[in-house]
Amino acid sequence: MWGKGADSYLHMIYERIVLMKELLSEIGSIYVHAGPNVSHYIKLILDDVFDQENYRNEIIWQRHGAHNDPMKFGVVHDSIYFYSKSSICNFNPVYMPYDDEYINERFSYIDPENGKRFWPNTLTAAGSGPSRKIGEKTLSPPVGRHWAFDQEGINELISQGRIYFSEKGMPYLKQYLDESPGKPCQSIWPDVRMTRSGYERLNYDTQKPEALLERIISASSNEGDLVADLFCGSGTTGAVAERLGRRWIMCDLGRFAIHTSR
Repeated sequence: MWGKGADSYLHMIYERIVLMKELLSEIGSIYVHAGPNVSHYIKLILDDVFDQENYRNEIIWQRHGAHNDPMKFGVVHDSIYFYSKSSICNFNPVYMPYDDEYINERFSYIDPENGKRFWPNTLTAAGSGPSRKIGEKTLSPPVGRHWAFDQEGINELISQGRIYFSEKGMPYLKQYLDESPGKPCQSIWPDVRMTRSGYERLNYDTQKPEALLERIISASSNEGDLVADLFCGSGTTGAVAERLGRRWIMCDLGRFAIHTSR
């Protein structure tokens, strides 16, 4: 398709990214997915169009568990570049499920009252503050800290059995496993793999898993917002946006892409 190879491909990408920026909301974001063979070129274009100060993340998406590539380390990832149009953008924290090792290490305490796993979370925050009656004692917070709850709030936690006392008598909040949303997503995403079978699989070469699009759309938009995918391929963005209560626009030049998306 690209008669002059990488030059014509990058020229096409540059023109389209300029147009995408014009269409983007002032508090909007753009995610650009690229393979490792061209990602460094794409990043330079994005820096030029969106300005480096609006660069948010390079997300490393581990799309395969292992890959046997001759004479080099197995290539198992792609890059997803996340930029905003301005210094202010919509962003909602998203979470990854805890793995068993993390659960066993972090949530290593069992509440004898209900059998739930928990970890002792701090009851203090930065800044000085007064003493509070916690259990049978009136306790002062550590130097430079204050109790994160007022007396009424602490009394409520005591009545709910939510306070854990260490061997030294320091109170902590019981942070239960079943109340924790998961680990906040970092810039490496090893938990979302390519769709190989099942109801999602549409046999489209560049299809992405729904879980990947769900994470991106959830992070950078709210219900009722408008999501656009201007290289829509198999149409996964529209399917996920619809399920998440977003409005959407999809475009593609390829007839097979348009047929598959429909």
